[in-house]
Amino acid sequence: MALAGSYAARPGTFAAAYYNPAGLAPGGNVVEKGGFFEASFSLVYGHPSLYVTGARGQPIQTPQAFDTAGAVLGARFSVGQPFHLDGLDMGVAVYVPSHLLEWTIRPDDTPQWALLTDRTQVLTANLALAYRVFRWLSLGAGVRVTFDIQTNITGELTHVNYQTDQASAQLGTDATVYGRAAPVLGILATPLDGLRIGMSYRGESYVDDWGSAIVATGPQVGLGNLGYDFRFAHYFEPTEVTLAVSADLGAGIDVSADLTYGRWSDALSTNRNFFGCGTTPCDGPSPIWGDTWTPAFGVRWRATRAFSLMAGYRFQKSPLSNFGGPSNLLDNDRHVPSTGLELDLSKLVPSLDARITVGLQSVILVPRTEVKDFERFPSNAAFESNPGYPSYSYGGNLVAGSIGADARW
Repeated sequence: MALAGSYAARPGTFAAAYYNPAGLAPGGNVVEKGGFFEASFSLVYGHPSLYVTGARGQPIQTPQAFDTAGAVLGARFSVGQPFHLDGLDMGVAVYVPSHLLEWTIRPDDTPQWALLTDRTQVLTANLALAYRVFRWLSLGAGVRVTFDIQTNITGELTHVNYQTDQASAQLGTDATVYGRAAPVLGILATPLDGLRIGMSYRGESYVDDWGSAIVATGPQVGLGNLGYDFRFAHYFEPTEVTLAVSADLGAGIDVSADLTYGRWSDALSTNRNFFGCGTTPCDGPSPIWGDTWTPAFGVRWRATRAFSLMAGYRFQKSPLSNFGGPSNLLDNDRHVPSTGLELDLSKLVPSLDARITVGLQSVILVPRTEVKDFERFPSNAAFESNPGYPSYSYGGNLVAGSIGADARW
């Protein structure tokens, strides 16, 4: 967090399992020999302050974007030691949100923050393996696992009163949780001891929710079976390719820069882009989502042997471009400055190989305005009844922080 996500060419911690798995087995002047085990634990928290106002300045109600709270568990360790093979390392990273498998479903024309709200409530795990082929070249591969649910709702209609249009039923639910894996690949080259070049590929991550709801009416009612099948998309993370470089500049300063391409044109809203192609779901890439390029920069200054200051900046272009259409999915371009500090306890207590890290991040949402376009609606009634008619503006900011500790033995 303190480095604004500029990490694909920063090797040597469990976080490489996500950013660039090759970084689990670094080369150059940080080559590790023998066995080791690192463990990490951190807490993250984020608070959004958002607004949506109509054409007359009146507030437009949106589903609440809740605070984010969760824990990150990580480990990095040598798996080559039993085979007397240096440079074969594994990394694990797990994010545990405050609420597990809890989502909401709303129509796409309901004003809602598309990439906030439930996105932080997704349990994810990264597992990766890296091998240092040469002193200057490391390769890594892994998987990112998310979890989705199949829910089958069954029931029996027990009574119908045709005079009052009232009915009663007994319902039951069967749910099964499935894991969905996406590949993560990485390369890290160290042509000079103080220069690192990284490239990583992260496959598309997608959390699904599907099933059926069937109510049997029984012979006494005589209506047959009533019900429907459903499928929703709660979380989408696009295929990403990152090219990164980091360098040690001397005087205790190191810098990094990342550029990430995100294939958001394959994205799905909660209702699978129902309004993305007029009034029917899209068969191909949705016109309301577009691919993005995200630059990120980070710098660390070792002010003393034990104390380091960090800072970073990232610009996230919004993948949504639904101006004027029936959907009301809200998202903004984002300026993301960050800062933090690290305390290396081993420099103060030689027998204690541990570190404490603090990160702070401000996410500034660039104000955005949407004006509805009559030509993109099937009728005048649909145009005027849309919750975003005739226009609205939205923006705000998020403040996030993290505190963590890691140890090595």
